[in-house]
Amino acid sequence: MDVNSLLTGLVSASNIKKISTASEASTTDVKNVLAQAVPVLIQGAASQAKGSSASGFEQALSDHASDKSKTLNMEDGAKIISHLLGSKASSTTGAIAKAAGVTKASATSILSAAAPLFMSLLGQQTSGTSGNALGSLLGGLTSNLNVGSLLGNLLGAGSASSSTASASTSSSSTSGKKKDKKDKKDSKEESGAGNLLNGIMGLLK
Repeated sequence: MDVNSLLTGLVSASNIKKISTASEASTTDVKNVLAQAVPVLIQGAASQAKGSSASGFEQALSDHASDKSKTLNMEDGAKIISHLLGSKASSTTGAIAKAAGVTKASATSILSAAAPLFMSLLGQQTSGTSGNALGSLLGGLTSNLNVGSLLGNLLGAGSASSSTASASTSSSSTSGKKKDKKDKKDSKEESGAGNLLNGIMGLLK
């Protein structure tokens, strides 16, 4: 299992539309919130997979993985977020909202809509893994997570970079210098986004 596989399923066009409809938020806001929230949710899942909550969390993953419902249960999603983020759910949601540029109410709705899908996909990805192995797997995902790259991939920076690279092949040395400046700026922005997300994830520690 890897984060990219989880993201691909969660941010598919159909799922983004489902979350957008259920939360009454724009698809852009949904993507921005998920870009900040997914690593945090994985970190929360890793915590739930350990200790006294482990068996209940494993059962919840199994139940959601087999759930074929086409309707997103916002009430269930709110409970999931509460479990994953624990006592710091409110402050973490607020930080995610600020980083994503949306209101806290909107971020709360988006997370509540996305949570059942997140659990379903996570359950499918980790099927057959339980006990300490599940905790180690999820813990490994968070420790090896490149948040800057994750944000860029989710928000489409990868395709933009590809287009820029193609254009540079036929560009002059002057445009090449401009590209270098742009790449440095993009790298700085990505690094800043990664640092911001690391700060949000730190709220759960």
